[in-house]
Amino acid sequence: METLNNQGDGKDIVLKKEERKMFYCKSCLAPSARPRIVFNSEGVCNACLHAEYKRKNTDWKKRWNEVEKLCDKYRRKDGSFDVIVPGSGGKDSSYVAWKMKHELGMHPLCITVASQMPTEIGKRNLENFIKAGFDHIMVSPDPESYRKLAKVGLIEEGQPKEPFISGITTIVVEFSIKLNIPFLMYGEQGEAEYGGSGNFDKKYFMDRAETVTYYFSGCESDRAVGKMGISDHDVKWWRFPSQEVLDKSGVLMAYWSYFEDWNPYEHYLFAKKHCGFQTLPTRSIGTYTNFAQLDDDLQDLHVYLMFLKFGFGRATSDACIDVRRGALDRKQALALVRRYDGEYPEQLIGKFVEYFRITRKEFDDVLDKFANKDVLEKVNGIWKLKFEPY
Repeated sequence: METLNNQGDGKDIVLKKEERKMFYCKSCLAPSARPRIVFNSEGVCNACLHAEYKRKNTDWKKRWNEVEKLCDKYRRKDGSFDVIVPGSGGKDSSYVAWKMKHELGMHPLCITVASQMPTEIGKRNLENFIKAGFDHIMVSPDPESYRKLAKVGLIEEGQPKEPFISGITTIVVEFSIKLNIPFLMYGEQGEAEYGGSGNFDKKYFMDRAETVTYYFSGCESDRAVGKMGISDHDVKWWRFPSQEVLDKSGVLMAYWSYFEDWNPYEHYLFAKKHCGFQTLPTRSIGTYTNFAQLDDDLQDLHVYLMFLKFGFGRATSDACIDVRRGALDRKQALALVRRYDGEYPEQLIGKFVEYFRITRKEFDDVLDKFANKDVLEKVNGIWKLKFEPY
């Protein structure tokens, strides 16, 4: 027997021998392999505990009053831009932008960082979002710099979307400073919503150090200089201003999920009604849903590598959200995860190899390097869990 240190209620969970490599939340299906997740003594993850706390203890009227006061502080009476809403025209950013403009009376400037491998449906959704009445800037970094940084992320960290993930902060913050619009409203605080650090359950913002630690995986862009021919100029968009600069400019990176209960499915329905949001005709690779993260083909590689590294993929992430919002019970979620999680993105492999300019063998070697062999094994050349989720 062994114990898992629990940061939830101060007790320990006793693990059976066969559960040492990975176990699952007793309420949803969040796995113990998820970075920074913790469980209480009953084996319930902190994301479920956070969801339960929100349902029973959060005064949402008080939270709404907080966001109203925050908007009052930054609202500009001359009608000039007073908040930046980053987003791609997807369901969540569309929802947040609409709420900021139509319910809180703000004048949002919406900024999109171009996808690395953009999809047609993503392009349509962004066009429809803009036509719904939003001012918008598209930032398109030099594709070659973008690709080289993505290749470093893929090979060194198994993070093919690393420059996009960091760029939606560094690039947007740079515009915030240059345009003197210090108020930024992002979507969900992932650490609180999905089972991460417990530092963000009861605050609506992140500082620089927290962003680097939790969203950049501790890595900043300068580490890539000199690799694969990457120059100082190549990383210009990905340099995060110092905390001193952020403080001087008054930048505030706020998260909508603090102010209103975060419900991605409701956002989808809302964006479909108000912003012309469209879905895939069938499900996304590796899951049962068709309405989330549709703008970039690299998302399918990103979530597949998540499965390889941690033993859970896109279906698990979606199912956990649906269990917490009451749309699925755990038995239903388990059936969907067993059917779809960790699906190999066969139809996109050729595109990935071409984008990263590597051979198929080099690509396969990267996947093999990051496969967690404690919980995965190869079956007919494809990595699979050694056991069924339970």
